[in-house]
Amino acid sequence: MLGDIQEECVQPARCRRESASLEDAFYDVTSDVIILILEAVDGYRKSGPRLRIVREETGEGLKEHPFIELHDAVCAYLKGVE
Repeated sequence: MLGDIQEECVQPARCRRESASLEDAFYDVTSDVIILILEAVDGYRKSGPRLRIVREETGEGLKEHPFIELHDAVCAYLKGVE
């Protein structure tokens, strides 16, 4: 799954933003990779394992209490995400 995500992010990055700086390109690619990994954790990717993150103290899943979509929340913290 991680290899698929890498391929999905790197190949399009080679074609876009020809005039962008190398720094901007790195921010774009790493943001895309992080978001797609978090989509997998959130259960939105069809390929790869289903993941469930659980709080050790309570046994509750991350998507239970409080409900959170990591791939949506992370955008506020990443440079290069519009």
